[in-house]
Amino acid sequence: MRAVRIGLIGAGTMGANHARVVAGSTRAILDVVVDVDQSRADKIAESYGARSATDPREALECDAVLLCTPTDAHVEGALQIMDAGVPLLIEKPVALEFTEVQRICQIATDRGLALACGFVERFNPVISLARSLLDDPPVHLVALRHSPADPRNLGSVVHDLLIHDVDLALQLMGSEAVRTVVGASWSPPGGKYPEIADCTVTFDNGALVSLSASRMGQRKLRSIQVLTQSLLLDLDLLRADVTVYRNVLQEQPEDPRALTYRAQTIIDIPFVRHSGEPLALQLDHFLDLVDGSADREQEVTSILASHALASKVAQQCVGVQNLVLLT
Repeated sequence: MRAVRIGLIGAGTMGANHARVVAGSTRAILDVVVDVDQSRADKIAESYGARSATDPREALECDAVLLCTPTDAHVEGALQIMDAGVPLLIEKPVALEFTEVQRICQIATDRGLALACGFVERFNPVISLARSLLDDPPVHLVALRHSPADPRNLGSVVHDLLIHDVDLALQLMGSEAVRTVVGASWSPPGGKYPEIADCTVTFDNGALVSLSASRMGQRKLRSIQVLTQSLLLDLDLLRADVTVYRNVLQEQPEDPRALTYRAQTIIDIPFVRHSGEPLALQLDHFLDLVDGSADREQEVTSILASHALASKVAQQCVGVQNLVLLT
């Protein structure tokens, strides 16, 4: 089949990563790189034999577009691309306002366009393995996503970091509906955006999720613990490893002078199969959406769900309310 011609809009850090992945794909070719900074577009384009431009309309002649501009330019860019009838992968978040996310998703649905969001952690191999190991529904999930301070203007930590774990929590919880959301955040004195945010989410089956994101950490941390009634999964998304714990025995020693009890836990470290770089796997999934071999409706539904929950958390983090009941 003919390779899909990709237009890349936005030649920043993520744009450069996407360009590298497209250049390494057997299913796509990088046709044009667009950026407001001509020299930045030239640098990436020349590295991979593509054209460069400053006008986004140059990308509308391609078979699909990757939109990697700053978040505040997402809506305008997405509407222009979809008005031209071009499939779109847009970096997260799709938009800061949930009404705009709904608008973009509705246009994609109405026009039958492939739409994907840059939830690259979905393609982390430990997430795929975790889903295959879950025989029982999760009852508790705890996620930590902490990073050192970032000098770039990235908006709220909720839409920068926390949204990834919001998305993963919904993926791992399956079809369970959200019941309540409680969140809080910390902003530095004089700071424009929250740099630390925590939230607690409950689901209709009683499951509890606790998520923590920070851009004020002293080390990079990406961990998730998933507890069911039969096992605990300890996931390290950075090192891409999984540890499975199953407690099989707890007993109190008969000797009353004993200071502790005896516990027996089976620990299993399963092999994590790496089928490719997560960003490359995300591209392949997007190309499946483009050619119709992946479910476009399901993709849009998942984008909406993650942004809806992130929006509820963001509302909490600017002090709108302390408890949100979802209906």
